[in-house]
Formats: sequence, C-alpha cells, structure tokens
Amino acid sequence: MGRHNRRQSQPACYHLTHRCHERNFLLNFRKDRENYLLRLHETARRYPVDVMTYMITSNHVHLLVWAERAKHVSAAMHFLQGSVAGDYNRRKGREGSFWRGRYHPTLIESGVHMSRCLFYIDLNMLRARACDHPSDWVGGAYNELLGHRKRYRIINRQRLKWCLGMTGQPEGSFENWYSATIADFMRQGYLHREPFWSEALAVGSRSWVAGLLPDCRKVKMDLVETSLSVSEAEGTYALNAPKRETQGFWRGMD
Repeated sequence: MGRHNRRQSQPACYHLTHRCHERNFLLNFRKDRENYLLRLHETARRYPVDVMTYMITSNHVHLLVWAERAKHVSAAMHFLQGSVAGDYNRRKGREGSFWRGRYHPTLIESGVHMSRCLFYIDLNMLRARACDHPSDWVGGAYNELLGHRKRYRIINRQRLKWCLGMTGQPEGSFENWYSATIADFMRQGYLHREPFWSEALAVGSRSWVAGLLPDCRKVKMDLVETSLSVSEAEGTYALNAPKRETQGFWRGMD
C-alpha cells in the first residue's frame, strides 16, 4: 500500500505569536516597532497572506492573518522575521539570535471566535498596563482599523470583514462596532490573560475543532492525553497538544 499523501492545508485564519530571544525587550523602542510595521507592510505585498490585525509589543508580536495555504504563512514569516532581525542587528552592530525559536501558529475559526481573538490581540498592551488606550500604543492596529492610518496600510479590510461575516454592511459599520466593542471591554475590565489564544493548536467551536482531529491522526499525533478544553467563554474550545506533536502537525502541512 502506498504512503498517505501529506495533508493539503485549507484557507484559514492564523494567530501567530513570536517572542524575542530570551524574552528580551528588543522591540522596546518606538523606532524598532515602526520598522517592524514597515517590514510587515512589505511582507503583505510580497506574499499571498492577508493581515487582519497586529500588535508589536516590547518583547513579542501578535499577528492575525488569513492565507490559503500554510506554506504561504511560513514563507511570509521567514522573510518578515529575518528582515526585522537583520535590520536590528545591523543598526546595533549586534550578532546572535533576535527571535526565540520558531513562531507559534494557532488556527482560529472565522466569525465570532476570530472576533474574540482580534480584540484579545488589540487589548494586549492594556493588559500589560503599558498604555491607557489601544490608540496610544505605537505598534498596535487600532488606529489603522479605524481608518486613521493613511500611508503604508497593512490590513486587508475586505478580508477582515469577510472573515467576521460583515461584508455588505453600510459604510462605517465596522468602525462603529470595533470602537464601541473596545470601549465596552475597557468598561467591563476585560483585561485578563487567556493563554489558549496563543498556546493552543486551534481555537473555535466544538464541531470545528473536532473536525481537525482526523488530520491530526494522519500525522500520528499522540492525542491520548489531549482533550478539547473549554475556555472561560462558553462555546469556545481549544485543541492542545504537547510541543513535539504540535510541531509534527505543522510539518504535515504543505
């Protein structure tokens, strides 16, 4: 019997997280975060990956992207993170690693779960108490999402609205919804950390996450000790796996 074909990845949303080497604050200065955004703008035009939000903190980054194939994400991140590291090392006359290993991807189901992930990312620096409002942080997408960023725009707004199920709505509907929801989260004090957004293999509804399990078995992931775990929000499930099996899952993607 012939070998099984490698899995063909499907169009999907990915939450990508990547930390600086040894959690150092290598992006602490505004000019380094601005350079990251310039490189992200370049990446979005070089590769078939749509950026939907971003948060460049002082020692790690969050990107929410959509791509037709996992290999497109891998190629884009190789260029982006390599370019940022090279820029920094040349400017500082520095050698050595900039990033802590490989970035971590989490598959996110479109719709309500993606919207929750979007706000979780955009509220990052409020949780860290580094600013009083998302609009204050240089490196966040808040101002671009509201249409205030006129040059070097990074976000594919049409793709974002499509993934949220908001296409065809009147002009300004997204902006009103986004700013009102941010304000509501701030009033409610929704600033606690939910690690599953950046540590799980996938996050979404029970049926959507369960649908990924046959793919996991194809690459012989050991899921005996792994179960679908309920997050604090009812109806949201996270698929977790040991690091070794997680790496095997992504190697199985083309």
